[in-house]
Amino acid sequence: MMTINEASLRKLTAPLLLASALLLSPLCSAAGSANEQANLELILRQLSMIEKVAQKSAELPAAESDRYHFDYERLLEDLGQVRSGIQGYLSPARAQPRDPGQLAGHYTRTGSGKP
Repeated sequence: MMTINEASLRKLTAPLLLASALLLSPLCSAAGSANEQANLELILRQLSMIEKVAQKSAELPAAESDRYHFDYERLLEDLGQVRSGIQGYLSPARAQPRDPGQLAGHYTRTGSGKP
């Protein structure tokens, strides 16, 4: 029977959940405007699940022998920006354009310590 150790699970969980959320995002553009709000609310719920997994993964002890570590804190910041953008779209506070900011996009850190 095959078992997955904690380090492998930690390395795979967040990227897989993020990929599944990105695969579901075309549902918003493919669906008509009647379903857009429901799809965006679904994405927000899935973001919540991804954030929970990323937070738990960030709290796991990092293996000292690994050269690279996934930067869960940076991922959580980017997910917060994505959430903020969707929420702003669903309930806009003002009609003026805003600067959404830049996503970090790089989630590999070198060394063994946390930032």
